[in-house]
Amino acid sequence: MQEFSQSVFVDSTERGIELVKEGQYAFLLESRMLEYIIQRSCDLTQVGGLLDSKGYGIGTPRGVPHDAAFRMSYSFIHLLV
Repeated sequence: MQEFSQSVFVDSTERGIELVKEGQYAFLLESRMLEYIIQRSCDLTQVGGLLDSKGYGIGTPRGVPHDAAFRMSYSFIHLLV
């Protein structure tokens, strides 16, 4: 069983996408990356919803003014989108 299950893993996202396009292969991928890839490949689609959802917390040093902390948080979240 272990020998069989190891053959389904891929070394890269690119290889996983290649196998999907060849057919008979499903590839699990982080949602942001999946959205990015789907927007650029008309021949791919997402099946089903998200497996889970995650939130992000941003820590700042003590004494940082709230407006500076907000600007840092906003900049970080902007990088994620």
